[in-house]
Amino acid sequence: MARTIVKRLWSPFLIFLVFATVTIFSRDLILQFGAKAISQTQKVLAYVIQIGIWLSAAHFLNRISVVFFWEGLVQRTLGTPAPRLLRDLMTVIIYLIAVTGIIGLVFQKDVTGFWAASGVAGLVLGLALQNIIVDIFTGLAVNIDRPFKIGDWITIHGSDGFTGKIVETNWRTTRLENEVNNIIIVPNRQLSTAVVTNYYAPDQRSRHETSFIFDFAVPTERVRRVILAGAKAAMGKRKELLEKPEPSVIVNAMNSTDVEYKVRYWLTPWNSMAPGMARNYVVTSILEHLTQAGLYPAYPKQDIFYAELPERVLDSKSVEDRTQLLGRIEMFEHLEIDELRDLATNMALRSFSNGERLIEQGAAGESMFILSEGLLHAFINTNGSEEKLRVGEINPGQFFGEMSLLTGEPRSASIVAATDVVVHEITKDHITKLLTKRPEIANSISKVVAHRRVLNSQAMANATVEERIQETESMAKQIMTKMKAFFKGVFDH
Repeated sequence: MARTIVKRLWSPFLIFLVFATVTIFSRDLILQFGAKAISQTQKVLAYVIQIGIWLSAAHFLNRISVVFFWEGLVQRTLGTPAPRLLRDLMTVIIYLIAVTGIIGLVFQKDVTGFWAASGVAGLVLGLALQNIIVDIFTGLAVNIDRPFKIGDWITIHGSDGFTGKIVETNWRTTRLENEVNNIIIVPNRQLSTAVVTNYYAPDQRSRHETSFIFDFAVPTERVRRVILAGAKAAMGKRKELLEKPEPSVIVNAMNSTDVEYKVRYWLTPWNSMAPGMARNYVVTSILEHLTQAGLYPAYPKQDIFYAELPERVLDSKSVEDRTQLLGRIEMFEHLEIDELRDLATNMALRSFSNGERLIEQGAAGESMFILSEGLLHAFINTNGSEEKLRVGEINPGQFFGEMSLLTGEPRSASIVAATDVVVHEITKDHITKLLTKRPEIANSISKVVAHRRVLNSQAMANATVEERIQETESMAKQIMTKMKAFFKGVFDH
């Protein structure tokens, strides 16, 4: 650090030292010539030496202010590089003092006249360059008031709104780098009249929102549950998407046919992900949850249909809709349509509130669940402690608890509702009825469950395809053996 400072200061200091030395010894050097023929040379040389010492001193003083004040004290205090505009302003002041000294002390001229002439010239230039002057003073005001600083992300509102990261504020313009790595150059005068949102103040968390519109006929509680689950599922996927504060869903507006729902979520600094990409994650997750729930945003009612209207809302109480849900579950992909419909008719519909526990780790159980709407979190106890570690989440269309249903094993994890949820419960009696009619289905179910467990096994993460196939077949045989013991009498005939 010290070597760098010395390297930056030695050049201006050496120039200043040369002129100072010449000033000390110049009289003796000039007197050696003694001839009148060099009188003019003596005068010019004296001017040069005196002007040089003023300018070299200004250059040395300016370099000291940059190294020790702007890049030292100011940068450490602010935590960011000092604004270039203020650095340039101090440079102008230092050199202006030097020029004033040259005029008054070197050329023995009245400095008052110089400033008066400068004032008249400044007035003329001010009228001609008023827009530039507005830019300069706005830049000064911004650097003094500090509504934002270099590195902050801001939005400049207006007919041509801009969003980007501030990379520089100079005499005339402020430069923004937007999320596609383009530089936007904004005149400083535009900042003096525009409304500016600083996403890094008062801290680096900022709330964003996006909207969805649904038919008035769709129950509000259901829409909010599904959208909130989708938004929460997106949080934590990237470090910029904050789980705390939690996302929220509000009814923003409504009319006779449509209701607008606004989803609010929080982001942290946008160094690696801008708002557009964050919105992509959130909206994609919400759309996946809406698709699983059979909900679709409203579309214009002026359309004329020459065929039967499509299904707009899936009902978790409808046997047909529940049959469709079962048909998407890989565990039941080998069931025939009548078997799916029979299982859909008998399985139980259950609702849980946000924070409610569906199953407890280590508890006995003889049922499995399929999530229809909402979001669930899975927790396990680690090292025998009471502290629970969150190990995953369950989204609509996914199932859990299948090992307890098929083999009677204790619950392997605790499942807690992250939002209000709707689930379907399939019990041992339901599967017994199915296996009694067609026992060979057990082989297909055991293979699907074994394949699922192998995919989720960390021990098999780096295994080859052949090793995974062998492990799946071995685990399927073990599950089948346990099923035969659990479902006594079903496989005897």
